[in-house]
Amino acid sequence: MNSSRYIAEGVSVGALNTYYEKAQAEHQEIHTLQVWKGDRCLCRLAPAPYSCDDRREVYSLSKTFCSTAIGCAVDEGLLTVDDRIIDIFPDKLPEVVSENLAKMKVRHVLSMNTGHAACVMSHMFASDDVAKAFLALEVPFEPGTHFAYNTGATCLLSAIITRLTGETLYDYLSRKILFPIGIRDAVWNMCGEGVNEGGIGIQVTSDDIIKLGLLYANRGIWNGQRLLSEEWIAEASSFHSDNSMNGTPDWKCGYGYQIWLNVADGYRGDGAFGQLMVILPKLDIVMAAQGKVPAMQTELDLLVELAQHILDEDSETELRLPDYTPAVPAETAFPGENAWYALDANCIGWKKLHLYREGDVLTLDFSDGRKISRITAGAGHYEYSAHTDPWRTPKLLSLMDARVPETVRMASYY
Repeated sequence: MNSSRYIAEGVSVGALNTYYEKAQAEHQEIHTLQVWKGDRCLCRLAPAPYSCDDRREVYSLSKTFCSTAIGCAVDEGLLTVDDRIIDIFPDKLPEVVSENLAKMKVRHVLSMNTGHAACVMSHMFASDDVAKAFLALEVPFEPGTHFAYNTGATCLLSAIITRLTGETLYDYLSRKILFPIGIRDAVWNMCGEGVNEGGIGIQVTSDDIIKLGLLYANRGIWNGQRLLSEEWIAEASSFHSDNSMNGTPDWKCGYGYQIWLNVADGYRGDGAFGQLMVILPKLDIVMAAQGKVPAMQTELDLLVELAQHILDEDSETELRLPDYTPAVPAETAFPGENAWYALDANCIGWKKLHLYREGDVLTLDFSDGRKISRITAGAGHYEYSAHTDPWRTPKLLSLMDARVPETVRMASYY
């Protein structure tokens, strides 16, 4: 995977350097960055060893992909946002349907205003029937009156797509949006009853994120073809939920349909640890960023500042990207040549570990007594592996399905 580096003529190198310097000062690792103005790419950057075509989990940025599918279904006449949830799933209702559950509509699920007190995904992800599990839960507040960020609600949107179309969310969205805009190799994790996780679990690239952002910025038109109605994009990116009880400014100024509203301008989709798709209509700017950041408010502030100055005139010509290539380990970091270790009991079932080094590459062979699972790691660089592990601990709290195999893409040791 090679680093990406493209800067258009007229772009302020000084503004980019300032952005990266401030991000580093705030201990933010920005792995990929893209900025577009209109239909023109201003920059496409990824410090080593990352690349804009690396596919990765984007966590809750999945929610905006999911709500886009609901928009397609609304445009197609398959449902309206005022349809009641109990009417969509009449065969999955609890014995007693509460007054609040009966009032819940698609619009409430889209806007995180279902009436639940908190996220309900932990009750759904291990169920064989996510819709039935969702509908069985208590709804203590009247829908539309209480904002609660709820990945389970987005999972229900995925189940709605499957109920109405007979397709998974992934297949339906691929047919309607992803393939037409050139996203061909996305992956979306599954939960119960063959339903995509919806609110989490999609694995896409920086290039994919910017494509979805450009579709929204272009009001649903891609290469002259309308894929999503302008009416839907306007409604989805409008204020629907009061989330003013949240902590930081850009997370308490309103919520749309699986879309956050920005303080400065526009709206965004975002995911844990710094995965962002930002649309700034006043500046005609679309941005995509991925990374590992301790504070997403700081990341967003720096992106908006960059957007405001990226076309400033300056005399700088040398771009100073950070380098995230791992450090070369001390010789003492390696425990020994051709070493075997017995492992304590673990949920994965590994019993033995074999370590050996050839040159600057360390190989870890994990045995369960039946087969070897191999990971390679570089000294001062990354090595790429195709290791899959069907019982790895879920990645994000308890929300990710541990039955889904994980792939170790790159590793180093020190």
